[in-house]
Amino acid sequence: RTGSVAPKPHAGGPPRLLDAEAEARLLKLVQDQPDTTLAELRDRLGVQCNIMTIFRALERNNITRKKKTCHATEQDSPQVQVQRLEFQEKLASVDPDRLVFIDETGANTAMSRTHGRAPAGERVQGTVPGAWDNVTLISGLRTSGVVAPLAVAGAMDRDVFDTYVKQVLVPNLHAGDIVVWDHLSAHNSDVAVAAIEAIGATVLALPVYSPDLSPIEEMHSKVKAGLRTIAARSVDTVIAAMGTVLNAVRTSDILGWFRDRCSYAMHA
Repeated sequence: RTGSVAPKPHAGGPPRLLDAEAEARLLKLVQDQPDTTLAELRDRLGVQCNIMTIFRALERNNITRKKKTCHATEQDSPQVQVQRLEFQEKLASVDPDRLVFIDETGANTAMSRTHGRAPAGERVQGTVPGAWDNVTLISGLRTSGVVAPLAVAGAMDRDVFDTYVKQVLVPNLHAGDIVVWDHLSAHNSDVAVAAIEAIGATVLALPVYSPDLSPIEEMHSKVKAGLRTIAARSVDTVIAAMGTVLNAVRTSDILGWFRDRCSYAMHA
């Protein structure tokens, strides 16, 4: 009739099963319980639809599935909240370049990547040693880079920690630095505190149940991912792998971790 071969305008397809009101209720359900499954969301919404309808509605609203980040229930107590606020206020006026965060992370000789690929319906097979040895990495992190790393076979105790502070950490500190660590029992050492204060630095403990206020936690996540990739199978090779992974930490990584976990002291 028109002589044109252009297609007709799209008719818009079938109407959405979830109107604006239903989508608003869906988003409220997700907000109330973020780990609800698609099937549970559909059932609670009370709309007869496929779970892909729920998936697409969430996708339209930029809601994606991701790993949960959990914190200790005790962190929500009024007492701990006051400690967290006081800690952040205390460091709000401090030069972030003066902060040195100290923490340990554990590894072993049986680490490997946790995910892989296989045909649908089949498991991803792998092998790891049935017996393994543990290795502890303790290190410091400041805005300029990783400082004073030390790897030791076995677990951390008071004697190892005191030796680390006096022989490894203190030579890398300067007067005016603020050393921040958590409440691990090995850290409650008058000897370690005295060694740090002797050079003009100070020690400040994190609030209890507050690892999220320390950027070194994110560095340790990167370290463990690297160790799973390398999959070292002896204490010596695990220690060597720790050095390899720490050398791969970039300044941009560190600044990102500080902005995320240490925003209370980042003035720019």
